[in-house]
Amino acid sequence: MNKNILYLGFALALIGCMQPLKKTSNKQTFLVQGSINGDFEDYIYIRFDGALDSAKVINNSFQLIGEVSSPKAFQFKFDSISTSDVFYLENDTLLFDILIDEETIDGQNFKLYETKQVSGGKTPTLKKEIETYFKSFSKSKKSRDALYSKMDSLIKKYPNHDYLGKVLSQIAMEQNLLFNDIRGLYSNLDVDELNPNDVAILENYQNKRKVFQIGNEIPNYELISIDSKAVEFKSHLAQYTLIQFWNSWCEKCRLQNNKLKEIYEKYNFKNFEIISISLDTNQQDWTSSVMEDSLPWESYRIEKGFTGKMSSDMGIIHLPQYYLIDEKGRIIEINLSTDELDTILSALLN
Repeated sequence: MNKNILYLGFALALIGCMQPLKKTSNKQTFLVQGSINGDFEDYIYIRFDGALDSAKVINNSFQLIGEVSSPKAFQFKFDSISTSDVFYLENDTLLFDILIDEETIDGQNFKLYETKQVSGGKTPTLKKEIETYFKSFSKSKKSRDALYSKMDSLIKKYPNHDYLGKVLSQIAMEQNLLFNDIRGLYSNLDVDELNPNDVAILENYQNKRKVFQIGNEIPNYELISIDSKAVEFKSHLAQYTLIQFWNSWCEKCRLQNNKLKEIYEKYNFKNFEIISISLDTNQQDWTSSVMEDSLPWESYRIEKGFTGKMSSDMGIIHLPQYYLIDEKGRIIEINLSTDELDTILSALLN
């Protein structure tokens, strides 16, 4: 439940006003009903699927009725500005509590809006299930297998649900699943019913994962060394090399460095190497973190960080990311846990 601070006094032309109606037929429709705690007797709007519907607030309550072909993301709109809370329209009765308050900051009046879904629809349960699942998720092959099974069952059950389209686009961005799994799940979605922005993100990152999938070769990108010199990515590859994408403020990355040191000491003499590639744009932040963590392997930096050529091509926007490659730069595995990395290196090098 987020607070949204809005200036008082905004005016909005009344667009497509809808009078309060009651749900009287057996036709599958949505009914959005709300109770308002606070001083507000204007029109309230909901924005969804490119449309804007409205209803007059009367006696601190409102209702809107309509229909959707599939669950659609929507936001409430007050005084010309949409709230940040995203809910999902379903052909069901959806009940909301809305708290409206006022606050004066530096002589200016603001309105504070809090929106909360009280009941109705299947999406709140679905969201809670997925959010709870991701709280304990960590990047590993074992976790990927479990995540794929989870998403596969949900998408087959709700192939046209806006929320699942958003979740899968996020999974593709963060590379919590690899290309083949993302492609398989995407093929089961009814993409024509989903939010076009989410579909565009999903397709964009699906294409990036395809180019840099297992078996493909990473090109010889130019990186920056500790002493600020240009270095070719493939200039220090061993028989097997782990590429670590990280940066100085990524706590999870830096905690992982201690475990990687154990792997490095165990296999380095057998022609295994680690190369850390930082997405820090500040040279001092990066060099300080390398020294603080006492990294024994080669460390480089992408000059423009997340917008650099290598990170943009590979879709590196979530850290850490790990690629195990051979001496030619061919990808062997992606985002293994340290235990899984230990197991595969033992098999490859022994």
